[in-house]
Amino acid sequence: MKRSIAFSALGRMLAFAAIIISLGTSSVWAQEKTKLRISIIPIVDVAPLFAAIQEGYFRAEGLEIDTAPVMGGAVGVPGLVAGAYDIVFTNVVSTILAKQQGIPIKIIAPASSVPETGPAGAGIITRKADGLKAGSDFAGKSLAVNTQNNIIWLYARAWIKKTGGDPSKVIFREVPFPQMLDALRSRQIDAAFAVPPFVHAGLADPLLELVARPYEEVQPRLAVAQYVATEEFIVKNPGTVKRFSSGLHKGIEWVAKHLNKPEYYRLLSGYTRMSIELLTRMPPGAESPPRAVDVQSIAKTIALMKEHGLMRTEVDHEALVHSTAR
Repeated sequence: MKRSIAFSALGRMLAFAAIIISLGTSSVWAQEKTKLRISIIPIVDVAPLFAAIQEGYFRAEGLEIDTAPVMGGAVGVPGLVAGAYDIVFTNVVSTILAKQQGIPIKIIAPASSVPETGPAGAGIITRKADGLKAGSDFAGKSLAVNTQNNIIWLYARAWIKKTGGDPSKVIFREVPFPQMLDALRSRQIDAAFAVPPFVHAGLADPLLELVARPYEEVQPRLAVAQYVATEEFIVKNPGTVKRFSSGLHKGIEWVAKHLNKPEYYRLLSGYTRMSIELLTRMPPGAESPPRAVDVQSIAKTIALMKEHGLMRTEVDHEALVHSTAR
């Protein structure tokens, strides 16, 4: 009898302790940010984020997400530092450059990478009649990139060099992804390095053609883009970062399950503003979004950046990636 009473008392104590711990955790989380403003580029790469919003995965984690479209990741990072955004979707080159400049940021979640099987979606599009096929043909020609000194710019230069051209003789012009095809058709530019779904819209035009896939040809399995936050935000909001990662990974699983299905195209249409009919013409996705960041791929990108004069100081690629992204 005494033993039963003792166990009963112990049970009550453990239950009480669990409640206290739970309340303590809730109290800590209550002090963290739950309304997040995230800078994005409206391209295929952010489909898992929008899936997590649509399906209520973030809401289930106690988070409210507000997205803000920008022209490129290089534009989003200054906004992150200024406090306009809590998290930024950006390319790996912009992240490395920011770190090199002393900006304390870390990668907190994966976004996109070049698939192991099948072609990468991004590529250089030209007018068929112009006969631009290799880097050696681009001297004096204009090539559209979404922003200068970012991943599109870097891998375009690397491809031009690899295929016999001189990147210094190519004119790189900043054009937002949604405007690239119109600029190409109207001869404002000679070529465009576009990403899905815009590259596939270009392939639907009989006057245009895809001549290169720089990501694949220069660095297979390239870790293209990620979500980043400042180190200060991560320290102040560790629970929020974990819950963001959890919600996003559920979005990744949703995309993996619905890839190339009507639900997937409806999702893309909702935030890219492109018609479902046009989106369904895209080649089927060969691989679901990455579930972790390839740290060694980042090391290879750093080496390429050094080759093309983008690096002045060393960046620790291991320290750049937070535990939630591994």
